[in-house]
Amino acid sequence: MKKLTSMVLALGLGSALFLAGCGSNDSKVSEGVNKMLDTTEQLSKAIDSGDQAKVKEVGPKLEDQWSSFEDDVKKDDKELYEKIEKYLDPTIAGSEAATLDKEALGTLNDQLTDALKELADKTK
Repeated sequence: MKKLTSMVLALGLGSALFLAGCGSNDSKVSEGVNKMLDTTEQLSKAIDSGDQAKVKEVGPKLEDQWSSFEDDVKKDDKELYEKIEKYLDPTIAGSEAATLDKEALGTLNDQLTDALKELADKTK
């Protein structure tokens, strides 16, 4: 009887730890995507105002923010991961360009924002 109780407690504890770990990945992704959405909003304002210095400051932040949780997204939703990557890299490159192409960068940033909102909806 003692062994059975110990085993049930061990299984319960193991399950609780496993579930806590799953939740932390979701919260990590949710937190990361919210940071990226804040950054794409700042980038959008900088693009609209033609503030190239601000664009160059804000755009590259997206890569660091994405790298903190992209592996979790890639593991859980490869299609959405690829969609975000499709718009992320050109958005960052456009933000670092010598000349600001407001129209092209604005479109890329909007597409990236839409992909991130899709991810945010999935993590709710």
